Amino acid sequence: MNSEASGKPVVLIVDDNVANIEVLGAALAGDYEIHFATSGAKGLQLAARVPPDLVLLDVMMPAMDGFEACRRLRADRQLRDIPVIFISALGDVADKVKAFQAGGSDYVTKPFQAEEVLARVATHVALYRTRRKLYEREEKLRRNLAELDAAHARLKEMSGQLLQSEKMASLGQLAAGVAHEINNPIGFVNSNLGSLQRYTADLLELLSAYDKGEAEMTPETRAALAALKKQIDIAYLREDVGNLLSESMEGLQRVKRIVQDLKDFSHVDDKEKHWANLEQGLDSTLNVVANELKYKAEIVKEYAGIPEIECLPSQLNQVFMNLLMNAVQAIDNHGRITIRTGQDENNVWVDVEDTGKGIEPEHLGRIFEPFFTTKPVGSGTGLGLSLSYGIVQQHGGRIEVKSEPGKGSDFRVVLPRQSATDDHGAPQSPVDPAGDMGKPQTTGREDR
Repeated sequence: MNSEASGKPVVLIVDDNVANIEVLGAALAGDYEIHFATSGAKGLQLAARVPPDLVLLDVMMPAMDGFEACRRLRADRQLRDIPVIFISALGDVADKVKAFQAGGSDYVTKPFQAEEVLARVATHVALYRTRRKLYEREEKLRRNLAELDAAHARLKEMSGQLLQSEKMASLGQLAAGVAHEINNPIGFVNSNLGSLQRYTADLLELLSAYDKGEAEMTPETRAALAALKKQIDIAYLREDVGNLLSESMEGLQRVKRIVQDLKDFSHVDDKEKHWANLEQGLDSTLNVVANELKYKAEIVKEYAGIPEIECLPSQLNQVFMNLLMNAVQAIDNHGRITIRTGQDENNVWVDVEDTGKGIEPEHLGRIFEPFFTTKPVGSGTGLGLSLSYGIVQQHGGRIEVKSEPGKGSDFRVVLPRQSATDDHGAPQSPVDPAGDMGKPQTTGREDR
């Protein structure tokens, strides 16, 4: 409480009559630290400097009466709870009512009995101190609750990151397993198709040789061969068999590319940062999510041939996938997603720009918050951009955002060319999610 030096409650006496101050002060001095003022204005100034535990306030004072002084005291956020006991010669009920309407806690008429004043002062000081203790406990509980809420939010974020890490690890294991299981059959199918192409070419060459010898055959044999050629449509067969084999080889190569893209996307063996090409990672990610994109958006690639950077490619591929999926989900019918890359002396950057709805102003400042989503329940976790922001920050980079209502959004991932981590792998400095492109200014994407 107040008056830490003496340990006594502080009582402020405000009265323009010095004799009254002396009488009250003498009666209270044993148990209280006494401060006094001879006007309402001086009393308010003194209360602001040394907040008392109780105010004894005269009513009839020049310039500012006790009613006005009490009203001003109650208007001060720091002083409004201090109990005020009016001590006045005015004994009418109307004066007492006015005192209570001004915010008074009690009312004593002059001439007063010292014992009565002491009893009332002790009661109000005890009540005030009890209220203060309750308030302080409530504030402590409120702070503890806020800390618990913050800890819970951090726990949820860590849980989400762990879940995402486990999902990525599972994807990596799946990719490795798929690659192992598929690569063997792909190998012998590829070998067999190559042999089949050569055998087919030999058979077609043999067939051509038979065609040249038809003139030496008997009429009956030529007629039978002609009927068989017509039945099997030999001209179409000769043309189509080569096409079928070529398409099969092309399809097999696509399967091999898909498996390789899965491996490149997940980088299952990545445990430490190494040098990697982000444009190759973008291509792998595009292939992985191609089925989600092809019906909704035209993909425009504007690569600048950026240099390799030191990073964890699988984590950055996850960022690119989140940005691409958000972009396609922001497009209602059919639109365009443009992927650009660029560089400067210290950084490289990747833009994912869409022609979708944009981000609403009230949502723009929250899009990187964990679990924030405007998608329907069950349609999104609200972790995509939060995790992406965390991954980019751990790489010493930042994510910048531009958006315009009805025209779309542009997310830029800026990364240092060389790892900006210390010896323990932690980022040297945190980075805000708005940098050279400026803070988000416009509206629109409902699905972030």
